[in-house]
Order: sequence, then C-alpha cells, then structure tokens
Amino acid sequence: MLTEPQFAQAVDEALPRLVALARRLAGDDEIAAEAVQNALLKASRSWRRFRGQSSVQTWLTRIVIHCVRDGIAAERKRIDRNQPHPDVDRDEPIEVLPDNEHGPRERAIERECRQAARVAVQRLPHRQREVFTMMVWQGMTASEVGEVLEIAPQAVYSNLNAARNQLRTMLNHFTREAGDAS
Repeated sequence: MLTEPQFAQAVDEALPRLVALARRLAGDDEIAAEAVQNALLKASRSWRRFRGQSSVQTWLTRIVIHCVRDGIAAERKRIDRNQPHPDVDRDEPIEVLPDNEHGPRERAIERECRQAARVAVQRLPHRQREVFTMMVWQGMTASEVGEVLEIAPQAVYSNLNAARNQLRTMLNHFTREAGDAS
C-alpha cells in the first residue's frame, strides 16, 4: 500500500526524468509541460488505487507517455483545423556561449543536424519514438522500457532497430554531406 509521503517522494524523485521524457517525446515544450501537468494531476487523483504491480516510477512514466500521446493528438487536430501556430525556434540556446573550437560554418551545420535529428525522431511512429527516446536519451534498459510500455523486451529491441533504420534513412543526406565536408 502506497502512503501519501511515499507518493510525494516518488513524484519528487521522478519529476526531472518525467519532464525530460515528455520534452523528448512531444518535441514541443508546451505540449510536454501540459502533459506532465496532466499526468501529475491524474496520478494525484489515483495514487490511492495504485496496486503495486509495477514500481511507482514505471506507473508515473506510463501516465506521462499517455498524456504526451493525448497532447500530440490534440495538437494535430488543432493544426488540421488550420489554426495559427506560434513559431518556436527550438534551436535557440538558453545562453549563447562562445565556441572557440568551431567556426560559424561548423556551428551552423551542427545546429542544422541537431534540428534535423529532432524532426526525424518526431516523425517516427509513436511506439518507435517512445522506445528510442527511453533507451537512447533516458538510458533505460529494454526490460524497463518493456515494463513501461507493457511489451516484451524483444519487441523493444525490434522497435529500437526499426527506429534506428528509419532515422538512418531520414538522415542519410546529412551523413553524406558530413563526409563531403571532411
């Protein structure tokens, strides 16, 4: 049985990881923030019913993933209705630090590659994007990802492999350009 202090501590410990996961999955800070907020609201309303069939961290991660999916679907519907969408430059760094090792051309290419990778990951089917994000960017194991997504570890590896192949195809022109530039 989960107590309120245990729930609060689990949320405090998981929050930075959950925010990072939501940001990576959503590709949009507003959708991510709303998804985390909705997930925490859902969890706070239902923590007393937590059965302990998984860890609290896994349970919270599942809720965040479902809220991100809902947020992405709502955003797609909004865009489909042709409502204006504010332009957000996701490449703009919080603080500009001088880069003494690379010139302006190299920095521009690097920024363009990062943006292309972000866009490519967002274009993956949601299950592949979730697996890729949790394993590559969150450092989770296949069994942890499988538990969160309620799929077998073999399915995790299959989705990861499919995601990598799609990303390789989508980003192939960047690897060719990088080879040409050297």
